Formats: sequence, C-alpha cells, structure tokens
Amino acid sequence: MEAIPKFQTMGSQKDEGARRWVERLDAIIETHIGDHTFDNERLAREMGVSERNLFRKLNELMGLPPQKYLRKQRMKRAMDNLQNGHFRTVNETAYSVGYLNVSYFISQFEKEFNMKPLQVLQNSGWR
Repeated sequence: MEAIPKFQTMGSQKDEGARRWVERLDAIIETHIGDHTFDNERLAREMGVSERNLFRKLNELMGLPPQKYLRKQRMKRAMDNLQNGHFRTVNETAYSVGYLNVSYFISQFEKEFNMKPLQVLQNSGWR
C-alpha cells in the first residue's frame, strides 16, 4: 500500500503557506468526495488556480499528480468507512466516495491496499 505522502514543514513562513494550501485542498476534496463528477478541472477552479498550476504545486508539495492524489483521498475515505462500519455494503461505500462503477472501485481499492473491500468489511466485524 502506497500511503498518501504527508506534507512536511520546516517551520518557515513559506512552509506554513504550503501547509495551509494543502489543508485547503484536502477540505475541498472532502466536501466533494462523494461527487463522481468532481475532477482535476473543478478542483483547480475551486483552488483558484489553473489545472497546470495545480499539477505543478501538488506534485512539488506531495509528489503526486492531482488525479492520483484525489484517488488516494477517495481510497483513504473508503477504507475508513469500511473499517468503521459507516456503510453495510461495498456498493454503498463505493458510491459514498464517488465511484459509480463498483467493479472499478474494487479494482482500485485492491491496487491501493492489496486486499478487497469486502475483506475489510468482514474483518471489521460490521458484516
């Protein structure tokens, strides 16, 4: 499982601005996490930057392009939902993080965590 990189600060004013930028990015993603139409273009627009600048800034700060960062955030939320019993089925979990195609969600989840979402649901005792 490749974790979402954490933003590390060194305490400078520039680092503080970058940390706030990532926090704002994460808050926007969180607001739209269940929206299957939410993409890089909308993320850039809500951040007030061009798609190109979003790509450059996120790659510089987190080492990931926006699409991959968004997918990892969705997967992280899905794992949390499964582990904490927020939804009773894999389908509900997939829809809650913006996936309409449950098979695709399962394949992405398995790529991210090397296990199927149903395994997590069963291991968590909620099913």
